[in-house]
Amino acid sequence: MISGLYRYRYFLLGALLLACVLLWPGIKRAVQVDNSLKAWFLEDDPALLAYQDFKSRFGNDEVVILLVKEEQGLLTPDYFSAFTALTKALQALPEVEEVLGPGNAQVGARGFFGASPGPLLRPDVSPQEVKKKLEENPLLKEQLFTPDYKAARFLVVLKALPDFDDRRGAILEKVQATVASHLPQKNTHFGGIGVIFAGLNTLSQQDFGFFLALGYGAMFLLILYIYRSVRVLVYALATVGIATWLTLGLYGSLGYRLNLMTTLIPSIIVLLGILDVIHVVNERNLQAAESTDKKEVALRALEKMWKPCLFTTLTTMAGFLALLISPMAILKGFGIFAALGIFLSLLCTYLLGLVILPLASPAQQVSTYTQEVLSGLHRAVLARKGVFGALSAIMVLVCLLGIGRLKTDTYTLGYFPEAHRVVHDHAVIEKSWGNYLPLELMVQPRGSLQLHSPELVQAALAFADSAKTLAGIGRVFGFASLYKAGLESQYGEKSKQLLRYKSGLLQADKQLRTHFPVLVRHYLHDASNTGRITVSGRMVSASELNAKMDTLMSIAQATLGKVATVKAGGYQPMYAGIVNYATQSQVYSLLLALLLVFGLVWLFIRRLRLALLSVVPNIFPIVLMLGAMGWLGITLDVATASIAAIVLSFCIDDTLHFIHRYQQLRKAGKNGIAAQSGTIDYVGAAMVLTSLILFFGYSLMIFASLKTVMLFGSLTALAIAGSLYSYLVILPLLLSRFDRDKDPKAALQTYVTPPLHEAGR
Repeated sequence: MISGLYRYRYFLLGALLLACVLLWPGIKRAVQVDNSLKAWFLEDDPALLAYQDFKSRFGNDEVVILLVKEEQGLLTPDYFSAFTALTKALQALPEVEEVLGPGNAQVGARGFFGASPGPLLRPDVSPQEVKKKLEENPLLKEQLFTPDYKAARFLVVLKALPDFDDRRGAILEKVQATVASHLPQKNTHFGGIGVIFAGLNTLSQQDFGFFLALGYGAMFLLILYIYRSVRVLVYALATVGIATWLTLGLYGSLGYRLNLMTTLIPSIIVLLGILDVIHVVNERNLQAAESTDKKEVALRALEKMWKPCLFTTLTTMAGFLALLISPMAILKGFGIFAALGIFLSLLCTYLLGLVILPLASPAQQVSTYTQEVLSGLHRAVLARKGVFGALSAIMVLVCLLGIGRLKTDTYTLGYFPEAHRVVHDHAVIEKSWGNYLPLELMVQPRGSLQLHSPELVQAALAFADSAKTLAGIGRVFGFASLYKAGLESQYGEKSKQLLRYKSGLLQADKQLRTHFPVLVRHYLHDASNTGRITVSGRMVSASELNAKMDTLMSIAQATLGKVATVKAGGYQPMYAGIVNYATQSQVYSLLLALLLVFGLVWLFIRRLRLALLSVVPNIFPIVLMLGAMGWLGITLDVATASIAAIVLSFCIDDTLHFIHRYQQLRKAGKNGIAAQSGTIDYVGAAMVLTSLILFFGYSLMIFASLKTVMLFGSLTALAIAGSLYSYLVILPLLLSRFDRDKDPKAALQTYVTPPLHEAGR
């Protein structure tokens, strides 16, 4: 097969390069980072459908929260004029639906719902008059200013545009630039879900470029140092470079853009794609001892390594494709295109190997010292089986105890560096204003009741009073709050009685619709007779949010259950659901990966015992990684939930090469010990080399800005170290125990390490 392909090598190379040119538009689309909800959730996900239902009733919930803070106080003419001008400028932006804040707040001559409402900040208004108006309208004051008037809040409601996800970053930049042109930047702080998304997009794009360059740089240095061959270096770089290009081109051509997880794909291709190149080059170097014909040696090496490289590629792909069982779109897409990238790396390894490898001169890539160290370690392991077996058992036990401490959780702000502006602004807003992130509830009256029915209004106010007593809950504002505020501003203490009568609430409802249509649209949806209640909560992890939402729903059932149905809305329920999704992804993807990998290994080896012995040691790096996570307090989240399945898939790569050579030597009549020794000499250096490259490459991710990338890299590097231990210690122990000779003691006594050129025969 290889000889036949060799005749068409330049035609195949031309087709490969043509594909790269045609996929250029896809590349341009792919590198535009998108961490929006459509990247995270499947289109038919119930949580996403519920969120879209909420948006269809109350509009886009991606509200930009602007906090203006001034230690000297904000009740000054300068700030009054700045607030008014800023509000007009923001409302003039075509992407802004509405601005709610001091700059356009309305009050009436006799209060909040007076007969002729006018602006709170009139051009000639004095600070004393503004303060008096706010004191007369405590609810309005609560929504606009802090009690000491040193901080004010603006809510910038963005339009639900068809291409909003694509333009989110640009829209937020326009909003921030508009604010900066009216107020000192040091006094302004931004918050909200959209701000967090935009921050993640920016960091993802930064890490994508940085680690792509870093991965290539590290590989460049290692390959050049080890092989001392420019042609081998070109072979390696071209293989992973073209595979990466094709993968991203197809990714973008299918309408996808890089996100929090798929930014890792280029680094994965760079580091995993090079493994087949290394095994092919090492085989070529070993074959060179038997022939001086570079073309013959190269083609023979490619032919001989096809089957093991194919099956190691398939097992690696299996680990990534196991993510298809995840309920999260972000993990499904990551798995599919990472697997595609690995497969394309194999194709490029062979297509480019046909062109470049025959031109490169063979070179010994490892020193005799390295071979002696590996042989010495192997002798020590077999001579002291009890010691190494006990050491391995202790390590497994400690890791299992750590796994018992493992928890599943997600905290979005934890993905950012502590010094990032998103984190800083969040801390300032929470400290100055209080808990501010919205937890949305949708209330639909039962039977013939209306939102302004006394029974429903009383129940909604009772819910608000109860919710405020919970730790981590701040302001509660909803449709009932509007009725209460309107009646209080006109009738004072008498409003408590009017809240019990239909006539009083009907009057408030009419005035709301006449004078404050914007507020009505935000809190009452007439078509579905749905009311909205916004509970301001603290930014917490997904598991904490789950518990908080359960408590709020229990309170809602107790206070509103008899007169209305209540369900959670907005973004937060989806965020809370990530915990369950992460758990499912970890368990199901690992089980599926185990089944797929075992099936492929069995198909490759065709011996059940050897297949089991190949898979079992590769569970050790997974146990090591999960145990370390438990002891270090690292939670399972979107970034870490599926690492186990991925680690299993590529850790077994070198195991397959080991078992393949071991089986060949056993079939040739070698005893178990001699077969192990010959295998160590033949593939041991390549195993160590590939492990070092992977370990070094993934360790570099510790410098990532995004915590997801940092954790993915550091935990994967730890697992790779564990896999090297399993190759060199656990696998030989298992083989000597379960693949014995009739006289194992005699076999051990005759254990002699053959020279490298003999082991390759």
